[in-house]
Amino acid sequence: MKAARLHNYGEPLQLDEVDLLKPKGASVVIRVGAAGICHSDIHFMHGEWQKAIPVKLPVTIGHETAGYVEEVGESVRGLVKGDVVAVFGGWGCGVCQFCKGGDEQLCNSPRWPGLSQSDGGYAEYMYVPSYRFLVKASGLDPKYIAPLTDAGLTPYRAVKKVRHMLNPNSFTLVFGVGGLGSYAIQYLKLFSPTNVIAVVRDEPKAKLAKEMGSDYIINSKNEDVVSSVNKITGNQGVNVVFDIVASKDTLDVGIACLKKSGALVLVGLMGSSFNIPVVESVINEYSVIGSLWGNYNELTEVISLARANKLKTVVNPFKLDEVEKAIENLESGKIQGRAILIP
Repeated sequence: MKAARLHNYGEPLQLDEVDLLKPKGASVVIRVGAAGICHSDIHFMHGEWQKAIPVKLPVTIGHETAGYVEEVGESVRGLVKGDVVAVFGGWGCGVCQFCKGGDEQLCNSPRWPGLSQSDGGYAEYMYVPSYRFLVKASGLDPKYIAPLTDAGLTPYRAVKKVRHMLNPNSFTLVFGVGGLGSYAIQYLKLFSPTNVIAVVRDEPKAKLAKEMGSDYIINSKNEDVVSSVNKITGNQGVNVVFDIVASKDTLDVGIACLKKSGALVLVGLMGSSFNIPVVESVINEYSVIGSLWGNYNELTEVISLARANKLKTVVNPFKLDEVEKAIENLESGKIQGRAILIP
């Protein structure tokens, strides 16, 4: 089969011919219907995480995958060839306290397809070590399901963490209206009556934010974000900041926009660290909340929302051999929604 593989950090992916593994026991081979391209893939390919996640290269990239069951091992139950499935990306050990608690993405010994030693979905086929990492998505198109396994799942978990803080008088600020941000806005409007303020850097992103349901839009290219937020909120600030970028600039601005008892939710991975003012944080009782991916049950909930036609998914399809073009477009900000590879 063909697979887009990383041979050296910082170098383009190579389209290789690799052997297709035969499933045994609980494992499953799926025919990839679509694989999402995420900024996390780019961080990984640039070698930014090689100390935190040591990997022996080459490896097939891709942690957002959906497709069709191709072949199953002898222990697999409830799946047959042709079933549409989404691949849950948090491959936990299954026995640590986090796995037993249902949060396998927080496993003490995690494996993430395409981001660790396990091959991912930038390929014609994908080997999944256990059928417990697959969610049936009957009747749905893999090209709209693949982005849900991360871009759709991650903000879903993040919004759930602060849902109790949102009401008709609350304001929520969202940095990063791309793959994840487009879903974050939708969840905020689906689950609460909060007023959403989206921060964008160009008109196409502004249009996308409006289509997803944002109530207010600030273009940081020509507007001061803090001043604009104060004007919108009557100098009260926002209850929640969702930072899906998490660069130093967005983090500093986000903290400056918080009202008393406000929460900064960290979803993005652009920055390496940030400073938070101690006195202001204590006096105003700020909260800083990290949110990693989502768990299996949350993915099933997201797919249920998709099945009920309650989610809009904007995809930009590319062929597998166009993977470098897709990555370049994502890095240059030309992608609205999610870029996907279709083998």
